[in-house]
Amino acid sequence: MAAGSGASSGQSRGLPVALESTLDRRFQGVSNTMESIQGLSNWCIENKKYHSLIVRYWIKWLRKCELLMLAS
Repeated sequence: MAAGSGASSGQSRGLPVALESTLDRRFQGVSNTMESIQGLSNWCIENKKYHSLIVRYWIKWLRKCELLMLAS
């Protein structure tokens, strides 16, 4: 029963640790090449059931990039 309750804890917290580290790697490694952007887009589509977490991380990385651009 414990596995069932963990899996039913919601989409945003069902697989967060592994997904969060994957998102960090993907957003950190994305470049402005067509292949890189398509790879990230495809990955997002394949993991669309975690859309709220993906969007939150996307915004987090956009803010981080914006701060880096303002600092330089």
